[in-house]
Amino acid sequence: MVYRLQETANAVLGTGGDERRFTGSRPADGEGNGSFPVTSWVADDPDPIDPEAWSLAVSGLVADPLELESVEPDATRHALLDCTSGWYTVQEWQGVRVGDLLDDAGALEGASHVRFVSVTGYRWTLPIGEARDALLATRVGGEALSHGHGAPVRLVAPGRRGFQWVKWVVRVEVRDREDPAQWLVTLISGFDS
Repeated sequence: MVYRLQETANAVLGTGGDERRFTGSRPADGEGNGSFPVTSWVADDPDPIDPEAWSLAVSGLVADPLELESVEPDATRHALLDCTSGWYTVQEWQGVRVGDLLDDAGALEGASHVRFVSVTGYRWTLPIGEARDALLATRVGGEALSHGHGAPVRLVAPGRRGFQWVKWVVRVEVRDREDPAQWLVTLISGFDS
């Protein structure tokens, strides 16, 4: 659906002739890890994560906090990733719906936002309704995510720019407010990891 809206916007704005989006981004064609560039935000460049040592915590305003040692993909989503470095790609992502994790943990009354935190300290917060429809992806284009693309788990947040698709997610925090400091963290994440 987002892709169709983009095509309509390109037609109206006259930006579709060279396949650029209204953001100016050009297409990166293909499927899977090798079909689009690996980019990182500011200083985010962690060592590859050992899957045996990795875990995902779901905490905050939940009845039953979760600590998952693996994420088995049970949902698929076609989504457009538009990177601020000037490219976009439409991929099939596989993972687990964030809404399913919130249901499993029992999001409490008053929960209004969900914060996704990277191993680097980078983070982004989405309104809970939008977060429920997001995906924590383990696969792209039928392949396991590569480290550079966020393995073991990456946020897929359709309709958001690439820098908001948090890589190397280790925590999902259910909150009662936005995270005003997330903009500051975009400038300093990775410097201490």
